Amino acid sequence: MAGELIAAARSSISAGQRIDITASRPTGLVGAEVFAAQLHARLTDDLSFAVVTGFPVDGSNPRETEMAYWLLGLLLGRPVSQSRKGDLLGRVEDRGADVSSPVQRGYESSAELPFHVDRTDVIGLLCFRPAKSGGLSKLASSKVIHDLLLEEHPELLAELYQPFPNDRRGEEQPGEPPWSGIPVFSRTGGHFAARYVRRFITGSQRHETPPRLTVRQLAAMDALDDILNRPGVALDMELRTGDIQLINNFHILHARTAFTDSVGKGRLLLRLWLAFVSSPALPDHFAPLYGATAAGSYRGGVWPTGVVPNDLGRCIVDLG
Repeated sequence: MAGELIAAARSSISAGQRIDITASRPTGLVGAEVFAAQLHARLTDDLSFAVVTGFPVDGSNPRETEMAYWLLGLLLGRPVSQSRKGDLLGRVEDRGADVSSPVQRGYESSAELPFHVDRTDVIGLLCFRPAKSGGLSKLASSKVIHDLLLEEHPELLAELYQPFPNDRRGEEQPGEPPWSGIPVFSRTGGHFAARYVRRFITGSQRHETPPRLTVRQLAAMDALDDILNRPGVALDMELRTGDIQLINNFHILHARTAFTDSVGKGRLLLRLWLAFVSSPALPDHFAPLYGATAAGSYRGGVWPTGVVPNDLGRCIVDLG
């Protein structure tokens, strides 16, 4: 599989192809397609995540690594933009971002990131270079957290099925409100989904129009955080060079410990955000943030100002 992807990457680069939103799903990669189908099965089973080891990472030819990873992503889903810059292959590295700022992104800092989800269906992280120390990845099942809350705090769990205001952190399109109301847990057409970024929820209060967070809402988030941070609830893993972590964003919450870097050789993960053919249906509350709510539709992402993809809302299968 790896050799097939590298050969395809070299061919694509030689042909002048780039990492581009209009890229079509590659064909003729028999081994890689079988492997992608296996990954798809893992992302939709009870675990809802997969870890690939030994992906070829060539520090002397990063374009080749990036293209091979990009092609694997295209076999799994359709990439969406990850920031106002329109980056389709994000660089998760320390660029000095301040996570306490409501308009700076955590993936560009070295700070600890509490459990959260991203604005996409599937997240892929390829470790190009680990940190000198720290940067431990942590995963927790949102379904397990849900069921523990049901057992221990059913009255607070009910609160988490109601919309919580979420700060859009200046990433909304012109004319859109700076916040949106989204439940932490939802069930739509038999599909379960979780959306939780506490600092986005509390950050919404900087705006005048969102409803003020109630005592019960704060207590519900405290109970959720308490469970998330209990020993044995989360799976800790150290991503090493050539490791790929793939997670179903609606079933897995992820976090990261703080890290320190070596001079000139900082921690670098390459990130993909993918719209997924097996993504769940979402409640209407998600529409302002994701652009579409139907199961298996092209949706999500953070797009440059004034950019709204024409394909948003179309079925992934129809996009090829």
